[in-house]
Amino acid sequence: MNLRRFLLLSAYKALKITRLILFRNNSFNHANILLFHRIRDNDDSPLSTPSRVFESMICEISQGYNPVSLEVLVRKIRKREELEPRSVVVTFDDGYRDNFLIAAPILQKYGVPATFFISSEYIDSERVFSWDENSKLDHPLMTWNEVRGLVKMGFDIGCHTANHYDLGQVNAEVATEEIFSSKKRIENEIGKNVTLFSFPFGRRACMRTEYKEIVKEAGFDCCCSAYGGKVNNSSDLYGLHRLSAYPSTIELLMELDGFMTYFDGNMRLNYAGFKISF
Repeated sequence: MNLRRFLLLSAYKALKITRLILFRNNSFNHANILLFHRIRDNDDSPLSTPSRVFESMICEISQGYNPVSLEVLVRKIRKREELEPRSVVVTFDDGYRDNFLIAAPILQKYGVPATFFISSEYIDSERVFSWDENSKLDHPLMTWNEVRGLVKMGFDIGCHTANHYDLGQVNAEVATEEIFSSKKRIENEIGKNVTLFSFPFGRRACMRTEYKEIVKEAGFDCCCSAYGGKVNNSSDLYGLHRLSAYPSTIELLMELDGFMTYFDGNMRLNYAGFKISF
């Protein structure tokens, strides 16, 4: 561990112990929406979070924060209601089987709600996402029965397009088909209305502004990105910020507590007001 990293961790831990961070956070009216992909051990991919790390994160969220569902958060933002301090939302993208086998039981154990965004035409198939093609590990996807199992467990299912296309690269006709057809397919499979949407890849360039209107027209109540940032009660529901999973629990807590914040490629140390690499 380099000296700068050691000093940052030490400063954060000191503020945490003295409860100065808790006092500060209780005055903030914002939420953090977290994004995970896979919960898998012995996988060094940045998309994978080890099960013990994930359980540690969820345990901390359940005990020291206010875990809420994305549906509840969206409803509060729509009504411009005040958000509870330290609100945290958990979401998953893509539809990996470990979401059902490993993540869901951990979430249930700690009573933390979650939304699972799935790419409908990958579910119950042998298809492989492009980034997994050269992996030495298998990364199986959920079946529709497993998706329905998540619903029975009380979790929400959201849409992540039909074929995981980059909506910043396709024309309007393809984007419309991807958004509308996936919603219809998921609703037919789970027997429930689907109102939550996240766009693939999550970067600014991966969602054309005009396509957010298609998301609205399809009947979705929100559209989630994945390039960092906080959410408050005046946030654009069709541009909700999400944070990708951190590699360790303490780094996640530093983000949740606003000690350091990531947004659009930059990490900022909030207590000093300057950008850092961490």
